[in-house]
Amino acid sequence: MRSPGLAVALTMLWTSAAFADAAAETHVFTAQLDLRMVAIDSPYASFAEGGLGLLRYDEAHDGLRLGSLMLDVTGPITETLRYAATAYATGDGDQNPIDLTEAYLEWRPYPHNSLRWRTRIGAFYPAVSLENRAVGWQSLYSISPSAINTWLGEEFRTIGVETSMTLAGATAGRSFDVNVFGALYGWNDPAGVLIFQRGWAIHDRQSPLFGALPRPIVRDPNIRDIEFFDEVDDRVGYYAGAEVKWTAGHVARIFHYDNRGDVTAMDGREPTWLTRFDALGVRLELPADFTLITQYLDGETGVGPSPDGRGMLVTDYSAWFALLSYGNGPHRATIRYDRMNTDTARGAQFFNGAQDAHAWTAAYLFDLSSHWQLGTEAVVIDGSLLQRARLGEPVSSSEKQLQFAVRYTF
Repeated sequence: MRSPGLAVALTMLWTSAAFADAAAETHVFTAQLDLRMVAIDSPYASFAEGGLGLLRYDEAHDGLRLGSLMLDVTGPITETLRYAATAYATGDGDQNPIDLTEAYLEWRPYPHNSLRWRTRIGAFYPAVSLENRAVGWQSLYSISPSAINTWLGEEFRTIGVETSMTLAGATAGRSFDVNVFGALYGWNDPAGVLIFQRGWAIHDRQSPLFGALPRPIVRDPNIRDIEFFDEVDDRVGYYAGAEVKWTAGHVARIFHYDNRGDVTAMDGREPTWLTRFDALGVRLELPADFTLITQYLDGETGVGPSPDGRGMLVTDYSAWFALLSYGNGPHRATIRYDRMNTDTARGAQFFNGAQDAHAWTAAYLFDLSSHWQLGTEAVVIDGSLLQRARLGEPVSSSEKQLQFAVRYTF
């Protein structure tokens, strides 16, 4: 994100919120230090190092690592207006040692009937994930979220305004609430470049608002990294969705995203990508302390001038996962299966990329106290990624990662 105006706006938002005076409620500051011991078995360099590996770490960067330092603050400005901001340091060599991932204001006016309104303005995650429910947009069930929610953390942030309307069921004697929401946003024109070049991945690294990642496949030697949050075509994107929440804790959600990218626009560094997708998801709170989550996402991304505006190069992508988690007191055990695909739908003569992969994840989290948490996670990704042939690497292989995490939250 290189727009000075947006940077100033977010800085002003953070400053005004941090020093807001609202005595009626408490301002909550959370800091978390996450240390990892990591063991990797993969023939590829990690995407975080400019490679085409699908895990956060690689064999050259395993051992004792900083998982993250997370700072999160939220609180009231008035009785109906709140602020929230989150910053991360990951130690992955980003251009900023610590950087914001979210910063926004939220307005919830007093309800006068069964309708509940909420409006957010700033930079925040779109309402897709059913996993990432913990502070700092972390997964509640494992160290690394699914491939779908990994990609959301990499390439997506709503930098704009979102409004939602909830019809509360309790006032009508129903056991469920119905919520519809929509957003208008900018600064998401590069969204799609990473899944086009590298495909799906599984890890817990969130892209910061002002950061960058090394470009896996360098076409221009003067452009060696990706900055995900930039406004190129001066078009406004949108998303819309709906969800139903039952009092038993079940959630069903549908979501449509369209950044309305102008594939002819380029700012000299990154062209605009036209990225659209649909997502469906369900979370069920089952008997005996089990939770079942399944999500599906399907879409396409395109770049370059074309008569129909879809792009000269177009990649189709889809993914789904099923997660089963058991939580009892301080213990939580989770197993998840991910299925991931991408395919070049247009322009294979210029760039032919395809991914056909699946992954298993097993995780165990244990809360020693209100401050200390221990975690372990194993991830195995098997499959093919055709883009690796461009770098002279084996197209198909298995990548394995074992992590032990110690988290202290205060």
